[in-house]
Amino acid sequence: MTTSIIEPAKSGRSKCGGCRKKIEKGELRFGEYNDRYESYRWYHLVCGAALDAKDFVEAVEEFEGDVGDVDAILEEAKNVGKGTKTPRVEPAPSARASCAACGEKIEPKGVLRGVLYYEVDVDNWRKGNTHVGCMAELSDLDRDDLIDQILENSLIDDEQREEVIAEI
Repeated sequence: MTTSIIEPAKSGRSKCGGCRKKIEKGELRFGEYNDRYESYRWYHLVCGAALDAKDFVEAVEEFEGDVGDVDAILEEAKNVGKGTKTPRVEPAPSARASCAACGEKIEPKGVLRGVLYYEVDVDNWRKGNTHVGCMAELSDLDRDDLIDQILENSLIDDEQREEVIAEI
């Protein structure tokens, strides 16, 4: 038996622990039990499936009602957080930012830029923008792991994926 459950929301007061949006009254929600607080933390079904797919599937199996298409929920969960996690690449919204690695402007507007956390001092991390080709200089990951994480976290098309791989 899992400590995670699925149930209809009893009120419209709870917020999703993943996306922080409201969970409407009566909407099915995924609850993950927190031993420390002896209560559940609530998630939308997709956000809960993204959090822990194994616990989500176990909770679905124990739920007596109809959850809907579980495979579709699990597939949609793969994209939760995509485009917000780091390291990632994204189109530069302007040409004002400077690269945290080389100091030069990231231009023109719309060119792919890297977004990652990098260590400034011992245990002092900063989030910064870089040229895609400069990401490896600041990352503590090896090249292949960096590329894998970037591709996993970024909302980019196939052509942009190839560009990222070539530049890093």
